Amino acid sequence: MIAVIADDISGAAELAGAALRHGLRAEVQTMFDPRTDADVICVDTDSRAMTATAAAQAAGEAARRVAEVRPDWIYKKCDSVLRGHVLAELRAIMAASGHVRTMLVPANPSRGRVIRGGHLLVNGQPLHATDFARDPEHPRTTSRVAELLGHDLDGVTVPDVAGEADLVRQAGLADDGMLAGGGVEFFDALLTKHGSAPVTGANGSLGDARRLARPGEEISPPVTLVVCGSAAAWSKRQQQAREGKIPAFSLPHDVVEITGALRSNRCALIGIGEGPLTQGKAPSDLIRQLARTGAAVLRGMSIERLLLEGGATAATVVRELGWTRLCACEVAAPGIGTLRPFGQTAPIVSIKPGSYDWPTDLWR
Repeated sequence: MIAVIADDISGAAELAGAALRHGLRAEVQTMFDPRTDADVICVDTDSRAMTATAAAQAAGEAARRVAEVRPDWIYKKCDSVLRGHVLAELRAIMAASGHVRTMLVPANPSRGRVIRGGHLLVNGQPLHATDFARDPEHPRTTSRVAELLGHDLDGVTVPDVAGEADLVRQAGLADDGMLAGGGVEFFDALLTKHGSAPVTGANGSLGDARRLARPGEEISPPVTLVVCGSAAAWSKRQQQAREGKIPAFSLPHDVVEITGALRSNRCALIGIGEGPLTQGKAPSDLIRQLARTGAAVLRGMSIERLLLEGGATAATVVRELGWTRLCACEVAAPGIGTLRPFGQTAPIVSIKPGSYDWPTDLWR
């Protein structure tokens, strides 16, 4: 068994999806439970928004539980631009698991996120010159990796990685006595190194079903609820909804109205929006309101596909619904994890961070 410890659920879901692409059974868990036949368990500690001390405690506790069952190896999933308390969590996991060295590779070169000369670049721009500089919780005010992490990198190696060849090379240098951590592309390279090559043709998306339909055959779209908790993405999602003639709702939400729109249109978008009820409210309070609406809609009718945008939003919705285990069930686009609550046939839940877009065939 391979154990992944992630500080948010979108990262855990992303790595579960990566494991599925490599032909492995994978689960996302909000509380570590080894009683599973999954090859990969991705534990969400939901610690990115915590204080550094609390985040370290959450990561360390997860690592202690994981270490008790002696996994084949442990991977620490972190944000590709190092948001959160990455070093504090790494130190806690190292202490709990007995590792004294860590190789941390947050770079995702295929998405333009690389490290050159100790600086983190996004699509060729220094990190602090991008929109990440205005992140509301973790503004990226420098591109220097050492400053982003907190300078004290004793025992932690963060190599330059600019392309796939660098990922493969660093995976080869990560020995059994070293804790590995970083982004999804380094995890991919490590899975391949350990003998799990990517499986071709492992897709199962709605778009594939439509392409395989016989001429003249109509496939009804699944009843889909899109929950957007990303303030940065909301205006774009509203525009996409208008273009697709999809009903969109911002606070205050009317669950009856949303349910009626879903019954007649088979798709609806809900978000926080920018109305007067959002002024002066803490983001966490607004996300809880959004999550409660989503949960109420799911309890009131059968939803076949649930799209959750934003790690904090997804985590709050999942916890509101009482889901502690979700099984990876479908290979989607990079950056997206598609899961099914354990023991249920529906809904299929797709989770992604706010910084990526949804594939068109998922909801429009």
